[in-house]
Amino acid sequence: MKYFERLGRRAQRSRAFHTAVSTTFSIEFAAYEQIMLPQLMASGASNCLVIADPRMASMSLSDGSRLPEQLGRDYELFSPPVASGLFHTKIVIQIGRQAGRLFVGSANITAAGLAGNAEVVVELECQDTPSPEREIVRSAWSYVSSLVPADRAPAREALNWAMDRAPWLAGAAATPLQHLEDGTAIAFLARYSGESIGSRFIGFVGDEVIERLVVSSPYWDGSLSAIGALIERFQPAQVTVLLDAEGHEFPMDQPRSGLIEFLPYPDDLKGRFKHAKFVVASSATHDHLLVGSANCTTAALGRGAEPGMNAEACIYRMLPRERAVQVLNLAKCLEEPPIDLSTAKQRKPTPPIPLAEIEARQPGTFELDGYTLLWARPDGIGGTGAVLLLDMRGSQIGSVAFEMSGEAVHRRSFRLNIEEPERVSFAIVEQNGVLSNRAHVAHASRLRKQRREMATGAVAKAINAFNLGDDFESWMHGAFEELLRADYSDRPLPAKATPKAQPSGSDGGKRGDASVHYLSYDEFMETRSPDTRNSGREESTLAGSHTDSIRSFLNSLIGISPNSLGNGDDDDESGDDDDRNDEDDQQSDEPEPPPSKPLPVPDEPKKVVVIDAKEISKSVDKYVDKLMSGAEPIGSGEVLRIRYWMMFLLFKARHPGLPDGLEASSERKGWPRMALRVIAAFFSGKSPPITRLMVAKEYTEMPVDFLECWTTVLWTLDVIEASLGSAPRHRVFLGYVQKARGEVVKILGLSPSELATGTVLNLRASLDQTLGGRLGLGARAAA
Repeated sequence: MKYFERLGRRAQRSRAFHTAVSTTFSIEFAAYEQIMLPQLMASGASNCLVIADPRMASMSLSDGSRLPEQLGRDYELFSPPVASGLFHTKIVIQIGRQAGRLFVGSANITAAGLAGNAEVVVELECQDTPSPEREIVRSAWSYVSSLVPADRAPAREALNWAMDRAPWLAGAAATPLQHLEDGTAIAFLARYSGESIGSRFIGFVGDEVIERLVVSSPYWDGSLSAIGALIERFQPAQVTVLLDAEGHEFPMDQPRSGLIEFLPYPDDLKGRFKHAKFVVASSATHDHLLVGSANCTTAALGRGAEPGMNAEACIYRMLPRERAVQVLNLAKCLEEPPIDLSTAKQRKPTPPIPLAEIEARQPGTFELDGYTLLWARPDGIGGTGAVLLLDMRGSQIGSVAFEMSGEAVHRRSFRLNIEEPERVSFAIVEQNGVLSNRAHVAHASRLRKQRREMATGAVAKAINAFNLGDDFESWMHGAFEELLRADYSDRPLPAKATPKAQPSGSDGGKRGDASVHYLSYDEFMETRSPDTRNSGREESTLAGSHTDSIRSFLNSLIGISPNSLGNGDDDDESGDDDDRNDEDDQQSDEPEPPPSKPLPVPDEPKKVVVIDAKEISKSVDKYVDKLMSGAEPIGSGEVLRIRYWMMFLLFKARHPGLPDGLEASSERKGWPRMALRVIAAFFSGKSPPITRLMVAKEYTEMPVDFLECWTTVLWTLDVIEASLGSAPRHRVFLGYVQKARGEVVKILGLSPSELATGTVLNLRASLDQTLGGRLGLGARAAA
């Protein structure tokens, strides 16, 4: 099985991997999107992040290569700042709730790296329970997480989302060297400020007498100082350099140790570029193996206390003697006679990449939120110019002018005046006729909606209930609870609000307990931006959650297109696909949620069900009692539940097509009184539950799912009055309705601009046309 194909496998005895983070020096976006990303998604990942050298990523977007189609939408790209050297690590980490998998090797995210070159990659898998393997995966995750600062929103959100769904990643750092059950040892090595990878490798070898040193590296120091340092430290009796006689870059003209002999690579690698990088130091009892991204150069391995210039990542393995030779398939070639150097072909040295020139042409980073473009500019850009906006093909579709007068602010926002801003894929900065390189535009909302943990078992069945439903059924209450429990287990609310956030970057860019802060609804209303809803931003607190399928169901019932809710990929969560739902619930190590009543198969022939007003009234009473007796913080799931109840009662109301439904009466079994009880329970009283509603601090505007609920509540109050009319027997009850409306309007505190947004107006119009028509109200519902 090829390396990239191994990425697509599910973890054994656990749920799918929900996250995949990949690091690389070189990147070809077509290779990632066509070869690697499909495999990662097949493993279950919907949260994908690529971390690449900033110069190489910029070059790949601007050198005429095929432009990426999914970048910024289905996965995100982040490039850490590089003070010196290269960002050269090649890691893939796949994270799930119960398992993790780590690949560390020499392969870049290019077509050659994934499927053409001779590469070497170490694979390690772990479960969420304590083990040496788990500590290695955690070490690699800690390294990757440290690369992304706290203020780099899309990339940091991807890491935080994964942490929330894999709590086993957290905890104190373990001993770097881990001993496995088979007696071998392993360590994850990355460049740290205190010690080089080379010196750490030497430290693990310790005082063992090294008999043979084998080195494979496509690139070398011009002075051979790195291999010279290894020979000087180990004093081996034999030194073997694997050489590609078909074409190599070993500096034969440089002085070298007389111990070095050159042997060929295995015959089955002929015709392929030898990009594998490893060192094997063999003693009488052990093979000490170093494998990863580091070439045999001081820039990669460092020397002594000097850590080296490059950011590298390697795996160290202590194995029994000859085990590394066997694993690397070197036994036969190490017995071959030395290469006749007169017949070996020496390639011309690889031309240096113009890194400084590329860096000077970088335009910064861009993020799109509705009609608002956020720009983090680099230090070299000032004065006046324009940001050119490009579509997926690289064609210009708009621009925004800027003027900077030496201000220190590095982040700017612009209001876009173009149709369908979601078409924007790339941006170029133009100043005085000079164009920067191309940069991708991250669509933060789309990325959030893309992230969703694979549903299996009872959760998948519950999602099916809403994905395939076209009307309310009583058993859907159980499905609602199933999805709410699943989402709560992903990210429980805090015990209380944390109104003050730590300064940006105070945690060194790592995930901490305060990375997500919650405000009470009152605090949120004081800090939000109420007059910017027309920015086109459509943030939903349910994006990427299981309960988002309920929101889609509610909107579809009133004729709102799924396309307006996100990327239209929610159907992938249904679990219908055999590959996505092939796990037995009994195989999961997760605690099962409290049992709920079995859900019928949604596509069974529907039975005629008589609406039982008494039973529905009891259910309303039970819900109201539970809501009013609670004291803990509540989240967006409870907001969705209010809307669900409103629409459930309205769909079960009496109308010409359903004569046996709930009657329009102020009596206890009438739908108007039931609806008012639910509304009053949430919004009225000395300490109404809405005051316990927690809103994540990241939302600066009213979330769209909240607006949908508030609009549905206000519309329901209007419809109650329209349905009951002015009959004297309803006069007292209608007084309660008017009082409730005043309390709702006051506590919601919506501004005129929020009430005039497209979300509110379109939703009211849809409610009028669908539910208003069903109730026989016509235009009265909108009055």
